[in-house]
Formats: sequence, C-alpha cells, structure tokens
Amino acid sequence: MKTDEADSSQRIPSRGQSTKFESPASSRFKLSGAGRRKIAGKNLTSALLRNRQAFRIIENDTDVTPKLLTHPTFSSIDERQMTAFEAIGLSQTSSVSGSQLLSSPSIMSDFKSSMSIARTSSIAPSVMLEDDVQFESLLSTQTVESGDQDEDTAPSQFNLPSIDPNIFPTRPETVTIILRETETFFLFEMQPRTGDLRSPEGMAIKVENENYEYKTVGPGSNRKVVDSETQTIQVLTQSRGTYLDRKKRKNRGVFVNNWVMHDVYATPEMMLKEDNLLVVHTKESMEHLLQAEELKSRLPKMKTELGTKTSEDELTTIFRHPNFWNAVRVIERIIASNIFIHAQKRFTGLIKQDPCSLDLEFTYSLDLLWANTCEISEGRPVSTFRWNYVNPSILAVGYGAKEKSHTQNGVVLLWSAKNPDIPARTYSFNSPVADIDWSRDKPNLLAVGFYNGEIIVIDVSSEHINIVRKSHRATSPSSSPQWQVQWWAGDEQFEYQEQIYTCDQDGCVYSYRYVQDFTSTKIMKIFRIEGTLPGVNRTTHCNVYDVSFNRSPGALVLRRHPTSTMLYFVASDEGCIYKCSTNYLYQHIHSFLAHDGPVYSMMFSPYCPKIFLTCGADWCIRIWADGLTEPLITMSTTMACVRYAAWCPTHSTIIASIVNNEVCIWDIRRKTYAPVSITVSPNSARFVMADFTADGNQLVVGDVEGVVYLYSLEGMPFPPYNQEQVLIDSIEKVMITKPNLLKKLKKLGPPFSKHKKT
Repeated sequence: MKTDEADSSQRIPSRGQSTKFESPASSRFKLSGAGRRKIAGKNLTSALLRNRQAFRIIENDTDVTPKLLTHPTFSSIDERQMTAFEAIGLSQTSSVSGSQLLSSPSIMSDFKSSMSIARTSSIAPSVMLEDDVQFESLLSTQTVESGDQDEDTAPSQFNLPSIDPNIFPTRPETVTIILRETETFFLFEMQPRTGDLRSPEGMAIKVENENYEYKTVGPGSNRKVVDSETQTIQVLTQSRGTYLDRKKRKNRGVFVNNWVMHDVYATPEMMLKEDNLLVVHTKESMEHLLQAEELKSRLPKMKTELGTKTSEDELTTIFRHPNFWNAVRVIERIIASNIFIHAQKRFTGLIKQDPCSLDLEFTYSLDLLWANTCEISEGRPVSTFRWNYVNPSILAVGYGAKEKSHTQNGVVLLWSAKNPDIPARTYSFNSPVADIDWSRDKPNLLAVGFYNGEIIVIDVSSEHINIVRKSHRATSPSSSPQWQVQWWAGDEQFEYQEQIYTCDQDGCVYSYRYVQDFTSTKIMKIFRIEGTLPGVNRTTHCNVYDVSFNRSPGALVLRRHPTSTMLYFVASDEGCIYKCSTNYLYQHIHSFLAHDGPVYSMMFSPYCPKIFLTCGADWCIRIWADGLTEPLITMSTTMACVRYAAWCPTHSTIIASIVNNEVCIWDIRRKTYAPVSITVSPNSARFVMADFTADGNQLVVGDVEGVVYLYSLEGMPFPPYNQEQVLIDSIEKVMITKPNLLKKLKKLGPPFSKHKKT
C-alpha cells in the first residue's frame, strides 16, 4: 500500500464537504471524474481483487495460486454483504481518487447501532480522476455538486434513522418499570372435603350429612336399608401329582489296555479302600467325591491338591467347622464369667437384697451391671429391644441408622447374659430396623419390621441368617416404616395360631397370616383429627387453608387389650388414641386426645387391666382408666419429651420413664409431683427406650449411640400383698382434689367401686 493511500484513510473532511452513504439497495456504484455516481450494469470485482488475480504463485514449476473464494457463477447475484477485501479496496480507491470518506470511530459506532448511515461527500473540482473506478460494496457513496441537484426528499426504504429512539444517549434520572401478572399454572389441586358453616356451601353439606345419617342410622334406615346374610361359595380344589419315571440304564463297553491300567495303578491317591475292596477312581470322579464330602459337612470348597492337605489347610478346615465355633463360644463365656460373675449372679437372682438388713433404705436407685456394645453397634441408635419370653437371658436388640450418617443398613444382635461382651448372633439387613418381637409359641422365631415397610421372620436357632417368612410387595403394599411388630395369639378363625400385627407411618394396621405365602390384610386405617375430641386440651394453631397431602397420621403405637382379644388401641403422632376392634374393619369404636403431640408409649397395668399409662412429646406421663377420657394422674419433670414409660412387673405403683439422658423412677404411692430417683446416662447420650425384665429386678435402657445398659434395681420397697388394691388406693388418694372425676371413676364398677381399703 502507498503512503498517500495509507494517509488518506485518516483524513477528516472539511466543513464545506458533505459525506453521504447510500442505502444498501444497490451494492454496485462507480466513481467518475466529474464526481457523480453511475450504477454499473453488472457485478464487477473490486480493484484489489483484480490486482490479486494478476499475481501467480509458482512452486517447482507448479501453479499453486489459491482459487477465488467466490464462484464465477454467483457473480451475477446481487451481494448485500461487504467483505473484508471490499472494505480495504474501498479505502484504497478513495485514497487514489481523492475522495475523502469519513471512517472515524464515531461514525462506525453509529453504523453499528442504526445499521444504516447516509452521508454525502463532495469532491473538489480540482481533483480529476483519470479512470472510472468500479467496485461493489454494502456502502454506496454519492458525490453531488453543490447547487446542481436537489436531494431526494423521499428517503429510501432501506434508509433508517441513525439514532435509535430505544437507546438513551444519556442515563435518565428515573426509570419506569411496569410489573404485569403472568398466567397462573396449577401443578396440583385437591378440592377440600369440608365447608364453612357460615357459607351457603357449608349449609348444603350439613343438610346432606343430616340426610345421610337419617337414611343410615336414623329413623329412615328401617325402610331403606336391608340387612341380609350371604354365604361364599366354597371352591373345592384338588392337588396335582407328578410322576417321574426311572431313568433307564444301559451297559457300555470300554476298551482298556495294559498301559491304561498301569497309569491308573501308578497313582495311589486315586485308589480308595471301601468295604475291604480297593476301588480305583479317575480324576473327575475323585473331584466329585470331594465335592460331595464338602457338601455334607457344609464347608466351602477348598483349592487343594487331590488327596494331599497341609497343616495350614487342616487348620483352616477346623476353623470353618461349626462345632469349632460352638466350642470357642463356650470358652469365651467361661472367660467372661471371670469378669461378670458377680453381675451375673445378681441378674439370675442368686444374690438378693437382705430384707432383714439394718441399713436397708428405700432409695429406688439403679446400679449398672454391664453395658452391651460392640464394634458393629457403635454409632447406631437403638430402635427397639425385646427379651425372649421363654429364655429370659436372651435379649434381641434392633439397631437403625442416623439421619445424616453414611450407614443406612440395619442390624439385629442377640445378646446373652452368659457373655455380655460379645453378641451371640449377628444379622445384617439392607434397611434400618424399626421394631422386633419374639414369638410366644415358637421362641426361636423373631419377627423384624424395617423402615422400608418390609416384614421378615427369622429363625435364630441357626448361626447364619435363616429367613422363614418374608413379605412381598404384591401381598404387602406398605412402603413406610413399620413402627410396631407384634405377635398376637390367634382365635378359632386362624386355628389358634399366632399372627403378626403391624402399624406403619401411613396410619394403617396390617395382619399377617403365618402361612407359606405370608399374606397381609389391612384391618384399619386412621385419619387425621377433625373438629374437637374429648381428652386433654390441644394447642390452638393458626388457621391455614392448605389441604394436607396425607390425610392419615402415623400410627406409632399398637397395643392389644389385656383381657379382650378383639379390642386393640392405636396411638397416632397427633396425640390421639383410637379404640378399635378386629370385628369392625376400617372403623374405630372410640377416640380421645391423650397428648398434645405424638404418643410414644402406651402400656396397661399388669395388675389392673382397666388402668393404662401413656407418654408423649408434651413432656407428660398420664395414667388413664379405660372408659374415661380425662387423665387420672399427670406427671412431668422437665420441658422435654418422654420417649418411653413402663410399669414395673413386681410393684403395681412403680413406673420407669426416660427423659433425654435421665432414667426416672416414679412411685405414685409416695408422690406424683417428682420422681423418687433420677439416674443419668454414663456417656450423657439420649435414651430412646427402657423396659423391665420379666422378674422386675432389672431395667434395660438403650441410647442413640448403640449402647444397651442393664441396671439392677436397688433399695426397692417390698411388694404389697394385694397389688391391685394398693394401686387403686394410691390413684384415689391423688384424685382427692378432683371429686367429680373420682365419682366418674367409681361409676365404672369393679374394681373401683368394690374393694376393701387398708
């Protein structure tokens, strides 16, 4: 490029000159010597492109000149885009011809913003062009002599204003923002099933309910409802038998020469003596024989040489034998007795408190005998535990998983009083354990409920896990945690066989028949509280208009009536207790509000079947009478939920409860405003469950760290002769300040109205 051409691109036009760019309607124009525009008849290449075509590149006598990017066929097409070469050619041509084009950054910015620029450039008369230069570009230059022609008043259709009205040249002081409401999208909508009585819709619902009651249970039921008995048709089935024919045998001849016989007898390990006869086996038959022996002894296959065993292999075989592990377990118990001999004697009752001791005091204290913990249970919260009903020295403990822990499986450990340091059985599962219970008819069967809704029955007589019954999704649709799993004695309908009853988080109660297919039947489903129920006062909540996604609360507690086999109770996480019957499916008999929050425990008195206690999240322990919806006694210590409470099996007036990391012992015969003793956890962990042993001399407590403590009750009073009478007298003594409630209690009949006072 020449020097004057390089300088001409930076020149600024004078005030008398005007520069104008035509609209991109035509990209072909010509600069003449007079300075006027002439439209070219056909599309020609720019001067730079024509100069470029004049050069040739020869390498090794070969023309390697690059071809044009534009095909000659498309030269007649009107291009509306300016290439980089055309822009360079435009600047060079303007510098040679003497035309002064404005290329300052301001005009280029205006060109980018408005996408169209119109300017007029005049060429001085002294400047003469020898040739007419033709080139094509998106920009069209028009030179008009001053005063010779008038500008076109009608702008071109492609001429756009250089200033965009939507772009502010300066920042405004205020900006107006208009917010408009968008269309509402409904992702989920559930119409309410209740109505306000103050509205016409509510009055219509009330009238409809009254008509329904009139037709079902009212005077109109006799004329419109007909009761009739039906008999299900009995389907007779016949079992099918399968006949398997005996496999036919054939005689086959085998050619054996002397060399084969020599090779066989040359390997003495292939010969075995059976019934005083020397039997020769092949290598394949010897392998099958060894496999059969391994299956008989239930030992894993060992990769050893045929007929040869080293000392290490023999030790491995001994270590894997079940009899060896039984012998090791006995040795461990003998060694453990050297450490826990005194505690074991107190557990079995060989060492008792001397009733004639002069320093005897009723302290109601707890003395720690031992703590059951191991590496597997460390860091796992104890979810439940049960003592075996036949063997009182075996304790089954179920462990769950913490919420934010990486461990999400469950474990069941069987602890024995013979060795409190090592568990006797260890069973691992894929889901955390929710509840367990022993069978009373078959003490070797243990029912386990999991958080995923699954129910299994295992046989603990086997060292390895042996699942005898397992629920399936097709027959057991529950997928929520099974909070209670209990064995109930069957009646005549189930041939007096035990059945498994469970309750889950969805508010359903299931009955599992102990048959081969282990089918389940839903016998009850509870619903949330609507309206006002009798019982304790409930905290008033703010009015909300959202419809609950789940209309069923969680059924946390399931308890069978101690005397009536048809009645049972269900406690929900709303604090409500439902009285139900196995004869009425999906319908409860009565309900009342026991706690202002979830109910964690419900237990009947072992001496008076009409008295039961409950504990919940409202910091209270309440004692109730079956038939009254008002609590007889309310006990509380601190502002913390009571996770569990249980009656003592040897003292009718003693109750044990847990609050945070404390074990509280209550004696309602002495006082109800405070516990008689409080024992703090050794590791300050929060307790989750507590229960007495069958003889009532020990108390078992589990915490959230996977430790199970066994306490011995020390300084306990002597059991009274008439436990039921002492319990009722103690309750009436506390209720002396509630005369109206005491009258209602005596109206329930025996044993409250007819009993002898001491």
